[in-house]
Amino acid sequence: METALKPWYAVATPHEDIREGRLAEAVFAANLWAVVQGTAPEVYLDPEEFFRKTYLTTGLSAVLRRVAGALSGGGESGDRIISLQTAFGGGKTHTLVALWHLAKHAERLKDSPHAEGLRRAIGGQLPENVKSVAVFTNQTCDATQGRKVEDGVHLRTLWGELAYQLGGKALYERVRANDESQRVPQGIFVDILRAAAPCLILLDELADYCVGAAAVPVGDTSLADQTVSFIQQLTESVQQVPGAVVVATLPASKYEVAQSEKGQEAFVTLEKRFQRLGADVKPVADEEIYEVVRARLFESIAPESDPDYPKKVAQVYQALYAAHAGEVPSEATKGTYRELIERAYPFHPLLIDALYTRWGSHPDFQRTRGVLRLLASIVGDLWKRRQGNTQTQHLIQPCHVRWSVDALQAALTRFWGPAYQSVAAADVVGERSNAGLFDEERGGDYRSEAIGQGLAAAILLGSFGGQGGRSGFSSKDLKLACSKQGVNWNYTDGALLELENRCFYLHTAAAGSLGKRYWFGTKPTLNKLVVQYRQQMAKENFDEEILEDLRAESQRGALAGATWRVIVNPAEDLPEQKSLTLLVLPPSLAWDLPDRQAGENGGAKDAIQERVKAISTRCGGKDRLYRNTLLFLAGTARGLSKLRQAYRERAALEAVRRDYGDQLDEEQREDLKKRLEAARKAALEALGPAYTVALRVRGQEIEACALSDARRTFQEHLGYVWTTLVEDEEWILRRVGSVTLESTGLIPKEGGLRLKDATEAFLRFTDKPMIAAKEAVTAGLAQACADGLVGIGRGGSLSTLQTRYCKQAVSLDPSEDGVWIIPPFTPEPAKVPGGAETAGVGAGKTGAAGGAGAGSTAGEGLGTTTETKPGAKGTVRRLVVRGAVPVENWGELFRCFVGPAARMNLKKLGLGVHFEMVLPEDRPLSENDPALKAMKEAARQLGLELDIEG
Repeated sequence: METALKPWYAVATPHEDIREGRLAEAVFAANLWAVVQGTAPEVYLDPEEFFRKTYLTTGLSAVLRRVAGALSGGGESGDRIISLQTAFGGGKTHTLVALWHLAKHAERLKDSPHAEGLRRAIGGQLPENVKSVAVFTNQTCDATQGRKVEDGVHLRTLWGELAYQLGGKALYERVRANDESQRVPQGIFVDILRAAAPCLILLDELADYCVGAAAVPVGDTSLADQTVSFIQQLTESVQQVPGAVVVATLPASKYEVAQSEKGQEAFVTLEKRFQRLGADVKPVADEEIYEVVRARLFESIAPESDPDYPKKVAQVYQALYAAHAGEVPSEATKGTYRELIERAYPFHPLLIDALYTRWGSHPDFQRTRGVLRLLASIVGDLWKRRQGNTQTQHLIQPCHVRWSVDALQAALTRFWGPAYQSVAAADVVGERSNAGLFDEERGGDYRSEAIGQGLAAAILLGSFGGQGGRSGFSSKDLKLACSKQGVNWNYTDGALLELENRCFYLHTAAAGSLGKRYWFGTKPTLNKLVVQYRQQMAKENFDEEILEDLRAESQRGALAGATWRVIVNPAEDLPEQKSLTLLVLPPSLAWDLPDRQAGENGGAKDAIQERVKAISTRCGGKDRLYRNTLLFLAGTARGLSKLRQAYRERAALEAVRRDYGDQLDEEQREDLKKRLEAARKAALEALGPAYTVALRVRGQEIEACALSDARRTFQEHLGYVWTTLVEDEEWILRRVGSVTLESTGLIPKEGGLRLKDATEAFLRFTDKPMIAAKEAVTAGLAQACADGLVGIGRGGSLSTLQTRYCKQAVSLDPSEDGVWIIPPFTPEPAKVPGGAETAGVGAGKTGAAGGAGAGSTAGEGLGTTTETKPGAKGTVRRLVVRGAVPVENWGELFRCFVGPAARMNLKKLGLGVHFEMVLPEDRPLSENDPALKAMKEAARQLGLELDIEG
């Protein structure tokens, strides 16, 4: 039996309009006045087609039987006054249309095969010789303007309309005065009914008409008051006239009438008038909704060769539920549920019940009509897609609902709010929804059966109108909604757990013996949002974001004592760096790897070495000259992994704020704000711990230094790196000492070498230590000169030295030309007044420029000072140097005066400025000359006076 089950669409056949996808919404919105006017859809205008697609419920059959008997002259007076009072969509108007056809088209229906059920329902022949049928709805006659008919009569009231429709102008004349004055006819209408009988009066939505009529004044009353008063006249008249029948519809409560106090008062009065004299009938009982739906949507539900097929399906599914008795609601294991499945086939009862009872609890949801609309859309969609269907569809279950169908989306928005569009898009509908992604990732049955999407679709269906205000389906309900014969029963359990973790808007609560309760709400769950975005970003490396922050953090201010320049992510064509530079390598290069990855990608460490060597040796298309100025800072695999994790957390929180910030409540927004602030801070604080390996090229090899610690901010971390490399590892020298001078060949035994060449050697050659700055070399040489380890000479060449220094202080400028490092020597004693000789003061060889040499010697003497008691004979308290110096000798001023003076710990060192610029008479400057403007601005910024003469 189980293998014989087929998809519903291979067994049941929807009506043609559903099969062909031309189903109009209007076919489910019965409009009695449109039927009278001939403007309604064909299914309502054609009496045979109408009864072919109408399931004759117990209530409808009872009304048809009573009215048919009354029109034939039988029945008690109470049977001739009928009120139909149900909620929206309860079948009231549909019943009036059936009565219209019963009275107007009895001749056509008496032999029609489609009316066999009708004839059986009324228990005999259809009524004959009905003289007239009068219809009044809230669309028939405008309360203010009335209605003009073809023979020139202007109808203004309910009694005018009924008289005219029952007997034309002749009967209308009897109430013309009352109609024109809009006042109730007293005792007149019984005669009109006697003249029109047998006749049928159908009143639809009269309470709504009274809402408009309440605004039309009639003396001290209103047209609504007059209309309500007429109902009493009408019902009393019907009681007196055999063959006269009145059927009126009333909403279930006053709250279904337009929100008008007058309209609601009219409803209460109308309800009392009809209930006093007539009988109330419910056209559609709740248990009959299955047959109503089936008759309206399907031509047939089983093949003629196997009429019991729905029973077979019901037996299989009820047996399935009985086999898992502890996992489904208890009623599903009983025989009565098998009967429900059979009656509802091809629908699962849970689908119809959810719409009829849960959605039907909404005050604007028209129960029968609304259920028919939505189920017709579901059937039409599944029928259209049946050729490519991969799902098991023995029954149409809640899991088969596609919320992307226009009618379903429109209903979702209208009844439960536009916010549910976002809910459906994020968690339910389509391959990119959280449920869809789950199915795609699992593949197999999950993809072909749409396990996750079907489960989410069912939960969304059950998210509204739950009993006792508790929305949602229980986990046991969801087994009925989603489990299918032949598909793994446990799929639902696993998918539920996964959807709990993934879905942004899915909420849960305990449901006692029914397990958990699941529903979708419009308020997203913050933790789930963050988790989901983390998962979506799991494969992102955030390299660009990390590099951006590295650049920003490394430029936040000068590091105390550090002399290097910091460049992040250097290119292989990095220009020459003539001073110490720290190159921060990108996060795509890690110095070490975990063992489990090393086997797969053991070349990662080689890659970073190749990059370092490439940058160190080449400068674009040529060899790099300044190779010993480059230091490298690299990340570790573990550190970079934690860094990316911190950036992933930050990005996830930022994405939540961007995409869902306006949907969070105030508490959630505040929580998100705090978490985002902490995540941003944590991301920046993870930069230092990620970059804990310093690299340099030492000779031809790469040397690494693993830092033992890190600092809170990256700027502080760079300071820590500097201190480690300068003080602990001594990779960088602030001053080149005598041992280094000796080991690097900078203490000549003969001849000599240029100071600039010595300095350049430390910047170019990787076999030498790195220097913090060029001054590290000149400071070391100055000390070596003072210690007598080397000599210093000044001159154009070694053979033309003008001045030599040894065992005395000397000021050296690394940019100065004509300075030489020479072997140490013993200075000649200098002559002083009185004939004494002093060594180390006048050691200079003065050539042709003797004056300059003497000046230089005197200037160098300022570099060595001895303490002298205040007031001692021969002491100097103040020096002032004046005079004019050629432009080409300006550098000497700083070497001979400013530098030595700065080292004396002076009380005051004042420098004055006096420039006098005289231009040739034939080439004066324009006042707008850029150079002149620049001088003006410089003088302003430095606080100098600038006199300009024309």
